[in-house]
Amino acid sequence: MDPKTNQSAAELFLKSFAGDYDAESAWDAVLALRLQGSDEVFELAMEYIRSAIPIHRARSLDVLAQLGAGKPRSERPHFEASVSTARKHLADSDPIVVQSAAWALAHLRDDRSIEALLEMKHCPDPDVRHAIACGLHGSNKPEAIQRLIELMDDTDENVRDWETFAIGTSTIEGSMQPGALDSPEIRDTLKKRLADPFPDARDEALWGLARRKDPSALQALLDRLNSETWIAGDEMTAADVLGLSHQTSVDELREGLRKVLNLNHTAGKPIA
Repeated sequence: MDPKTNQSAAELFLKSFAGDYDAESAWDAVLALRLQGSDEVFELAMEYIRSAIPIHRARSLDVLAQLGAGKPRSERPHFEASVSTARKHLADSDPIVVQSAAWALAHLRDDRSIEALLEMKHCPDPDVRHAIACGLHGSNKPEAIQRLIELMDDTDENVRDWETFAIGTSTIEGSMQPGALDSPEIRDTLKKRLADPFPDARDEALWGLARRKDPSALQALLDRLNSETWIAGDEMTAADVLGLSHQTSVDELREGLRKVLNLNHTAGKPIA
């Protein structure tokens, strides 16, 4: 469906309620409502959030999560009310509504959203923990960083994978360089994930260590780029390490990594 549909907000909400929660047509309707971002959409969401039917409450939160999508936060309509509504429904009686509330806060991502997600850190629902992982990504709050590290040991592979990505690509305030946030604890936790049974988590751990210029990870990254089975993440990580564009050729990336490793070997000390 074209997000610029001429269907009314009321019609789109009804369409979002139909079928399975993950139905593509339902999410198309949610996207259209987000893009409309009108007062009418907000008012209908606030009406349905009071419904006794869980899917009505969940879809309302799904819409509020990115109401006015595509606009800067300062121009997003009803932002504060959306945060307050999502926080309230973290205590909803229905799991699907709690999941939608957590994902709404993960998208809204202000200080109050992060605070609320941190309060849910021991939630038994893996989908909520996944939302927490996404919502805390990029936060420089010490408690958020610590929770990201803890979630790298989660029992759910998707949570571990996202957390490892979040820590692996984390930055410090004032820096846009992926992997700038560093500590012995972070490196040790990433090294632990190199043995993760989930391949995607292992990849993220390797890339996170390489971005921190861990010599063993840099050599492993070079070995992968020298093989016939390297993937896009290997290229992007090498470019980040070398401070080059993601459009840089693989040959140039290989040569750059060789130089870094040779300099490290010549100096006889770990790469800073």
